[in-house]
Amino acid sequence: MGILLLILNYRHFRSTYFLGLFLLLFSLKLAIFIPKGLNIDQLYPELFLLPFNFSWLLFPIFFIYTQKVSIFSDQKIKYWLLYPGILSIALQLIIYFLPYSTKLVIAQSFWHELVFTILGISYSWVIGIWNLKLLNQHRTEVQNTFSFLENKVLLWVRIFLIYSLSTSVLIHILYYVSPDNYYFKILFSIFDLIAIYWIAVNGVIQQNVLSILAKKESGIPSQYTFAMENDQRKIVNEKDLKTLMEEIDSYMKTTEAFLLSELTIIDLAEKLNIHPKKISTSINKILHQNFNSYVNQLRIKKAETLLKDQSSNYFSIEGISKEVGFHSKSAFYEAFKKVTGTTPNKYKERNSE
Repeated sequence: MGILLLILNYRHFRSTYFLGLFLLLFSLKLAIFIPKGLNIDQLYPELFLLPFNFSWLLFPIFFIYTQKVSIFSDQKIKYWLLYPGILSIALQLIIYFLPYSTKLVIAQSFWHELVFTILGISYSWVIGIWNLKLLNQHRTEVQNTFSFLENKVLLWVRIFLIYSLSTSVLIHILYYVSPDNYYFKILFSIFDLIAIYWIAVNGVIQQNVLSILAKKESGIPSQYTFAMENDQRKIVNEKDLKTLMEEIDSYMKTTEAFLLSELTIIDLAEKLNIHPKKISTSINKILHQNFNSYVNQLRIKKAETLLKDQSSNYFSIEGISKEVGFHSKSAFYEAFKKVTGTTPNKYKERNSE
């Protein structure tokens, strides 16, 4: 699957190309345990110390993939994170082609354990934790930018990282407790294989969450870029923020712009000639919400009106959800319950009595 992604996406979708590379290396690292676990590396010296220890490389490659599909894809990609991993592979290749007796001495040395296990794992954990921090920042930016979040929050990436970090810590604890026990390694290898297929499927589905702010600025000057250049209002205190929030709220309720399912904060900025950062700050500070929550709250209020209206009885719940701007019934149910504390069906039954 990794090779397939590499072949299909090398030219067109470079983010998925990095996912393919990650999958390939993630799979190959399991090959380290096979000859050692079956004690066949002594019969076949060429299988001893296979250069497949990618502890320095896996998490950095996944970090680059994450950045490329995130809202921060317009920022400089941190390719320098790969340098220690590339050096690690070069050293492993040199050691791999040495005589078996020499490799045996090196494998039993403290320096080999330090470089390829202790420091490598520590480096991967640092990058993994940094990646989680990037995902938290990404989620905040997405919620402050888009009204439609599906396939944009990168929840599956976060789940995989937490799984990888936790199992990595656990397997190394178990290794030092019982270094000759390979059953737990087999068990975790099975889990890893399941994870490989899971992230491959999600990775193929996942599209890049482009920074629409950078996209707007890089193209032909639009009404939005004009607004950026001409918006001279200084937001210096809470009173200014409240005034701006009233302007935003008035526009949204008058025009019902929230009914647009793909509404973004950039669209709102273009209409109001206000910088999107000011809009985001106003919503965050005054309403203590992000843009997505604010828009959803307006949509739910509209849905409540439709559910109460007898003339809308012929609308299904799914029909109402689409009418007020939701892409899916599940997203509508989740937002509706969050705002009202009940489900749309129960709300409709209660108000029809």
